[in-house]
Amino acid sequence: MKKTSFTWLLFILLIAFSLGCKKNDFKTDSDVNSVTIYHCMEKTALPFICFDSLIMDSRCPTGAICAWQGTALIKISFHEVGTTHGFIMSLKGFPDLGYTSDTTINGYRIVFTDLKPYPSINAPNDENPRAYFTISH
Repeated sequence: MKKTSFTWLLFILLIAFSLGCKKNDFKTDSDVNSVTIYHCMEKTALPFICFDSLIMDSRCPTGAICAWQGTALIKISFHEVGTTHGFIMSLKGFPDLGYTSDTTINGYRIVFTDLKPYPSINAPNDENPRAYFTISH
């Protein structure tokens, strides 16, 4: 009797846990999300991120000798149900100046991990910039 009751309890808890899980359209944790400049991630489900603008890309170009490695500053908007959060992120993170490479909004941790293409002095850059993020909840 106890074994049967325990089995049913375990079964009910498993179903309750499965039903309580919420779908997250972001790739999470170590997966990488990316978006090109002036575009947004898939908008079919909330929340989503838009890459609004490239403010500055001062990264040391390939083929150059630089005194400073530089960074990239981008403007991002994070869209939730009825709310938009706009902010600036830095690729290398400069928290003393108010620019970080990561932020947390309502339990979503957003990390700006890369900006491509990387600048080069030997090749013209005709590609639209693409920002890369890891997002976890």
